[in-house]
Amino acid sequence: MTRRIFRPIPLALLAGAILGTPSVHAAPAAERVLAHTAAQVITRNYVRLASATSRLAERLADLRETLDAEDVIAARAAWREARAYWETGEAHLFGPVDIDGHDPAMDSWPLDRRELGQLMAGSASLDARGVAGLDGDVKGFHAIEFLLWHQPVAEGRESAERAAERLAEQPRQRELLAALGVDLDDHATAMAASWRGSDGHARQLAGAGTPASRLYPAVRGALQELAEGMDGIADELAAAKLGEPLASGRLDGVESPYARNTRADMQHNVEGIRNLWLGSLDGVDSGLGLRALAVGKGVDVAAVDRALLVANGRLAAIGETDGGNARLAFAEAVVSGDAAQQARIQAAVDAVRGLQERLAAALDEE
Repeated sequence: MTRRIFRPIPLALLAGAILGTPSVHAAPAAERVLAHTAAQVITRNYVRLASATSRLAERLADLRETLDAEDVIAARAAWREARAYWETGEAHLFGPVDIDGHDPAMDSWPLDRRELGQLMAGSASLDARGVAGLDGDVKGFHAIEFLLWHQPVAEGRESAERAAERLAEQPRQRELLAALGVDLDDHATAMAASWRGSDGHARQLAGAGTPASRLYPAVRGALQELAEGMDGIADELAAAKLGEPLASGRLDGVESPYARNTRADMQHNVEGIRNLWLGSLDGVDSGLGLRALAVGKGVDVAAVDRALLVANGRLAAIGETDGGNARLAFAEAVVSGDAAQQARIQAAVDAVRGLQERLAAALDEE
């Protein structure tokens, strides 16, 4: 797979992809949409995630041998790339990611920093086998994030140079990072494999309503699984990721705070919804996504297209400052006490709720 750093698609490009060229596809059969979505959207995203976690594991292993600021920068970039694929995948958190326990092993939050500290201070062997048996709140994306960036928003930013010095002084942190990388990659690889193959979950979803699918006896049930995945992440985004910190001013539930990646996480959640809606991973309407089925029912799909753009734009605006010369991390915006920042977060909540409502109307089976 070609190496690339995954970034949220710029609004102008996203607008052109969704709105620039009206879809001319005839409404496809639901079975074709399910087959395409299973293979070309969900499975491909998990394969890309596994490739990205493999690169991350390599970068973390490298820290045991060579350690300077450039090595830290490379590891941090690999973490962000893998994180992007994970967050887009939160729009379809069903199947093996749930059944086989990959979600809690890879993305438990909050991180148990006390237990993690005891682990690093102890003498127990730190290898992939040992990490595999740990609770989710001391491993996965956020344990790696903490060891790479180390300081939450309130304590300022740790430079790559300082991180390299810290890791050079703490060999157990380096050993733990390497083991955490292997464990994360093991889960991502297993998850991708469980969607592939003659009896993989993709085959189950694609074969809904036929004897080939044990899990989905009816096409409608498979389509509902997709709709509920999109609705679920939209609801979590509006209520928990945005709404709770806004209402309480607390940062307990703010994920990815050490990497200052919270806003990007949220934008990738919206991107995951877009992927299922358009049936592609590149922002272009494939004619075989859920959007195509909605077109066939005479739904105002342009309203969903616009809602996707608005939600992404409102999320991107969080942290912007009037002078335009600085940008606050999401957590900084929450605790700033600045009315303009609070308004931006509320605007994002409203935009995501608007997207959720339009999706519900577009995908209503009645």
